[in-house]
Amino acid sequence: MINSVFNEGVRGMQASSREMQKSAQEIAEANIRDNPNTLAQGPQTAEDTEVVPVNETVEPGRTGDIAEPLIELRRQEQLFTANAKVIDAADEALGTLIDTRT
Repeated sequence: MINSVFNEGVRGMQASSREMQKSAQEIAEANIRDNPNTLAQGPQTAEDTEVVPVNETVEPGRTGDIAEPLIELRRQEQLFTANAKVIDAADEALGTLIDTRT
């Protein structure tokens, strides 16, 4: 029983970690425009890099809105912490069951 609680806590932490990585990637990719001519062609120079002017809009789907990934990052942080508390509670219960903790 205790092992399954530990396992669920660990699985939850791993899932939260993966989701945090996805959100971080979305944040890092905000406002990046891909230039198909420079893909897979070695190092890029300043001349190869396309810069979006301030008054130009970015194509749909690449709005640079990081609000949702930031919210998801915070939510996953809370889930990660909750799963860590599950593991801590299982550890406490196991310690109490075998009288190693008072």
